[in-house]
Amino acid sequence: MRNRYAATSGLLGLLLMASPVFGQNYEQIAKQIVNTSAGVKPGELVMITGGKHTMPLMEAIAVEVARVGGQPEMMVNTDKVAHAIDVEMPESAIQASKSDNWLLQADVLITLPQLEDSKAVLAGITPARQAKFAKVAADAGLSKKLDAAKIRGVFVSYPSKSLAANQQLDYPSYEQMIWAGIGTDYTAVATQAQQLKQLLTTGKKVHITSPTGTNLTFQLAARPVFVDDGVLTAADQQEKLIYNRTASLPGGRIYGTCQETSATGRLEASPTTWNGKPMQGFKAELKNGQLANSRADAGSEDFQKSLASYDPGMMQLGYFSIGLNPAMKPQEQKGFNPSTAAGMVYLAIGNNELLGGQNQAATSYSFPIANATVEVDGTVVVRNGQLVSPTVAKAAPMGKKAQK
Repeated sequence: MRNRYAATSGLLGLLLMASPVFGQNYEQIAKQIVNTSAGVKPGELVMITGGKHTMPLMEAIAVEVARVGGQPEMMVNTDKVAHAIDVEMPESAIQASKSDNWLLQADVLITLPQLEDSKAVLAGITPARQAKFAKVAADAGLSKKLDAAKIRGVFVSYPSKSLAANQQLDYPSYEQMIWAGIGTDYTAVATQAQQLKQLLTTGKKVHITSPTGTNLTFQLAARPVFVDDGVLTAADQQEKLIYNRTASLPGGRIYGTCQETSATGRLEASPTTWNGKPMQGFKAELKNGQLANSRADAGSEDFQKSLASYDPGMMQLGYFSIGLNPAMKPQEQKGFNPSTAAGMVYLAIGNNELLGGQNQAATSYSFPIANATVEVDGTVVVRNGQLVSPTVAKAAPMGKKAQK
């Protein structure tokens, strides 16, 4: 889920198999972030944001920026301060962050997670309050400023012991996966991404099914298709759209919008979280792009209350993504489904304006679909959660279980 802090770093920053090269060598990771992913040049102002728990890597990044001649500036948040803003600050004082315009003056924004324990930070926040944060941010018009700004961004994940505990993950394995995902072979990721991009750019219809019961279609409508291959090339840095000037680490994802009213069928999402709480067995119907008759086996009440606080655009299918990173491994039943994991499919409702869409809802929310099969105009690009090369893929009949 995109809470206010995720949305901020998502908009501004849009911009885990152990790796023997990386591990916890922050200096070496910082070199990759600064030199390869961000391409920092002498004289550039580089804003580095994150949480107190990410300080070791933030510091290493700032040092490397200085070594290549850039101008590093750091901004740090803490869970205690974030909770005070989210829950304790008078509602009458809620307004768009004035720091956003300041950050837009930077040449490069490198963001790390601001929250260590988002579940604790968000404990006690009401749906109405959360919706107000989203609305004031949307009304401030930040989205419309990002494409015009010169800024480029890199969002860097960082292992969190609290997240691992909340989702019952083995922390050492999870931590190793994060570092391995950051150090993956992005040349191979980029090659596969470009094949998929060509197919999606010229394609018309997407069909997604899953063993749990997802069976839906939508139209692509010749919208932009974005590739996150972990690296911002010189050409990427000159792109007009902010998403083309943004990379993530771990990277490895291709994504874009659909024609907003075209989605039809049934969505049955994999286990996920809402405000740090489990949501399992989510189901909904899609008709003319709108979610209807949504329900869940667990976590539905909080989710429905939150959705009721937003305008109808929040219930409209907004965008999709397919993960490409082979080092990232989901644990579906624990609700841990990295969007960059190879073959992981996400569908999102709500705002898609920065992706070239027409939905201006205050925020968005995405649903994972594990073990999905994805066809583009009959060509299979993902089969049962495994990537299929578009150059050799052939459409195959769906099994009865996926067709139901």
